[in-house]
Amino acid sequence: MARRDQKFRGLVGSWAYRLIGLICVMGLVSSAMAKEEPVTAIKGGDLYTITSGIIRNGTILIKDGKIWRMGQNIEIPEKAEVIDAKGKVVMPGLIAAKAEVGVGPFGSINKIADSLDPFHYNVSLALASGVTAAFVSRGGPSGENPIGGTNAAVKTTYGDLDSMLIKEPVAENVDISNTQWLRKTNFRQKLQEARTYLRKLAEYQKAKEKDPKAEEPKKPDKIDPYIRLLKRDLSARLRATTTDDILAALELVDEFGIRVIMEDAVEAWTVAEEIGKRDVSLIITPRSKRCPNENISAPSGSTLENAAILKKAGVEFAVVPPGQYFGTGGIAGRDLMTLPMEAAFAVRGGLDEQTALESITINAAEILGIADRVGSLQVGKDADIIILDGHPFHHKTFVELTLINGKVLYDKAKSTYFSHITD
Repeated sequence: MARRDQKFRGLVGSWAYRLIGLICVMGLVSSAMAKEEPVTAIKGGDLYTITSGIIRNGTILIKDGKIWRMGQNIEIPEKAEVIDAKGKVVMPGLIAAKAEVGVGPFGSINKIADSLDPFHYNVSLALASGVTAAFVSRGGPSGENPIGGTNAAVKTTYGDLDSMLIKEPVAENVDISNTQWLRKTNFRQKLQEARTYLRKLAEYQKAKEKDPKAEEPKKPDKIDPYIRLLKRDLSARLRATTTDDILAALELVDEFGIRVIMEDAVEAWTVAEEIGKRDVSLIITPRSKRCPNENISAPSGSTLENAAILKKAGVEFAVVPPGQYFGTGGIAGRDLMTLPMEAAFAVRGGLDEQTALESITINAAEILGIADRVGSLQVGKDADIIILDGHPFHHKTFVELTLINGKVLYDKAKSTYFSHITD
């Protein structure tokens, strides 16, 4: 009798342990399911991927802030949040290669990361405009110094400071225009000085293998920015409006092998072939006006065909409007509230629509060095997506939804700016 009771208790204990184990396993599974990232589906829109054509009636699945799956006939998970985009245009968020957004109005800034303002109204206006990322800059060269200030690539994540900064710095701010002769001279001298130092450093490192007592060369003062340029860690971002300014910058590319980003390249069309032979990117405003120089016989001045000519020469460029700010009180198309309109003017000048779209998305992202994350609809990239109610270049088109990192941060239907505007 005692043995039967003992055996019974043993069986009960064994089943109890099994039951406890089963409960633990179920708990772990339940916990894993609870922690599983929710899925958002954008269904039925025309997906303007930018880099892989247009996918009609496509679906995008978003998970953990990234584009998870994309294409036609994509199965949508049962519990996914579905955004109906039927009849709409779905494309990557616009990238402003130059903007005034998200940085506090402070005089001296050492780091943009310490000065971001995610609650500024221009951040919310950027979302309403479909701009999800931008280049911002503060300060600049002063006195005899050709390099100065700081810059960064930021996202327009309204109310979310932690997700705002993408990259800092993006480039070295340089000023060596023809009106700054001393800075231009100093820039070349500093590059030569940095190149000499790097050569001596390489010789020292080689000599040290044979002689541990070899003397390390002394690094010149304030030379680090120039070392970064020579190593091509960063590009030199400078203003080069005229043909002379552009050719002077190309000489530096040839002499030192640095990468250059030229802003406001109004007369780039006059030397497009020369630019196309070098590792140079441009930021242009197709509608910029500049009168021809009547004192020279060579081509000069502005032309609406600037972008089309640069495309033919194989030059990478991004497009920005005349004003790099967001506002509702200006003339339509003069600022970043209607960035696609500036690209549409490039089309008016002979540029194809595909390249025009690239100039405000993937090209801008590549120039800023953030194309691995944004600029196109591609599996694995950040889910920075906008949904439009018409073609990107139609003047009546509005942004209906803006998502950054998979989160809806702007909804026109709830907007205090544009919800009242209907067809």
